Amino acid sequence: MGRPDTSLGSYLKDPKRFADVFNQGVFQGEIKILPEELKELDSVSKQSRGGNRARDLVKQYMYEDTKLAILAIENQNNIQYFMPLKNMLYDSDFYNDQRKTISKSHKETKDLKGDEYISSFSKNDKLSPIITLVIYYGDKEWNAPKELHEMLEVSPKLEQFKGLIQNYKINLLEVSKIDNLDAYGDDMKVLFGFIKYQKDKEKLQQFISKNKEIFSCVPLETCSTIEAVTNTKEIRKYMEKNENGVINVCQAIEDMKKSSEAKGRAIGEKRGETRLSTLMNRLFEDERMNDVKKAINDSKFRKNLYQEYGIK
Repeated sequence: MGRPDTSLGSYLKDPKRFADVFNQGVFQGEIKILPEELKELDSVSKQSRGGNRARDLVKQYMYEDTKLAILAIENQNNIQYFMPLKNMLYDSDFYNDQRKTISKSHKETKDLKGDEYISSFSKNDKLSPIITLVIYYGDKEWNAPKELHEMLEVSPKLEQFKGLIQNYKINLLEVSKIDNLDAYGDDMKVLFGFIKYQKDKEKLQQFISKNKEIFSCVPLETCSTIEAVTNTKEIRKYMEKNENGVINVCQAIEDMKKSSEAKGRAIGEKRGETRLSTLMNRLFEDERMNDVKKAINDSKFRKNLYQEYGIK
């Protein structure tokens, strides 16, 4: 099983899923991005002081041959308390990468003069905007800053000038708080539903029962991502038995439920036998022979004896 962030990143590389998440998480359900308008980009940017910084997922948003924007996704399993700053640095790197590419082209063509030559950047040059979406799929409520201003300590003397301090906000998709899972395509609906209800087995069962049609044939890749992201290890054996590339998650969950119930009964029976054996030994030790038979046949009397001897 891979790291959750890596597994989710690989899963969202699919243009259809990427577009689905962006349309819902950034554009409030409006279909702004189509899968065929997305082009793969290198997720690694070069930093000004050497080294590089890698993003989880980056795509170029195109319209015909025109570059409209760079779209990035950052997956978070844990709460990141400096996320606005982290995103700002990532976006800054990618803006600077664009600037470097443009400057290199000007140096090769030697088409600039004066201040433009010194800048290696003309007044007509433009950068593609960058939109970053943070997908948080942890089970705790996000309580970290959502904008740079929340990270700053602004003294009362500077409060009136706070508007002059540049801010940086994040686009946050908190999976546990998604209200309308039906707005997503089948792949993301299944995955996000599992994430949303991973700590509430009853609600998860209800969600699966409500969506039996799509849960009866879940792609192997989706199940693998569910296993990695939610740590649902029990689903692995159903994946290993798979023969046609899809898994009936409804049946898998029902089997897991029955197995859990049977295991619970077995543990209960074993515990009951241990308690009774302990009680019998104590009665024999105290030579309470008349109580032995009564304890076996009378559950109320046996319960009182358990309390008397402090047997739990």
